[in-house]
Amino acid sequence: MGAFDVAKPITIPDDSKPEEAAAFRKKWGWEAHEQVTIKGAYTGVEQEAVDNASNAIKGKGKNRDFDIRVGTARNKLLEVMIVGWTFVQNGRSVEVTDRAILRLPANYRKPILEKCDEIAQTMDEEEEEDFLAPANGHSQASLDEMKSSLMPS
Repeated sequence: MGAFDVAKPITIPDDSKPEEAAAFRKKWGWEAHEQVTIKGAYTGVEQEAVDNASNAIKGKGKNRDFDIRVGTARNKLLEVMIVGWTFVQNGRSVEVTDRAILRLPANYRKPILEKCDEIAQTMDEEEEEDFLAPANGHSQASLDEMKSSLMPS
């Protein structure tokens, strides 16, 4: 699949695998008809929305500081990734809205977030460091040389 090919949406649980779907529903306490459809790819658009929701600068001048909102980021991840579901309330379909997403119980949020995290697969700090130097045209040898040249003799 190429970078700009459209990724197929992912259905949780996947009823094309009946045994796995049944085990999933039993584990998480979902009803037999319940499914969620999420985007099949996590692009820069989604990442920007999640990152913007999770960070803010507060204060002015020298008193500025970052405000990190992890809970907000997790909610935003669900908002940008969920494209549909079959959830009902009192027999009536529930529309996918930001407000409805906030009302999802933990046994729904957790497996959906796990799948979203699997798709997003962001780099940890060590992976970023390993990636950034070569991406900027620097080898580890040139970085080591530069570091040693900056050290006082």
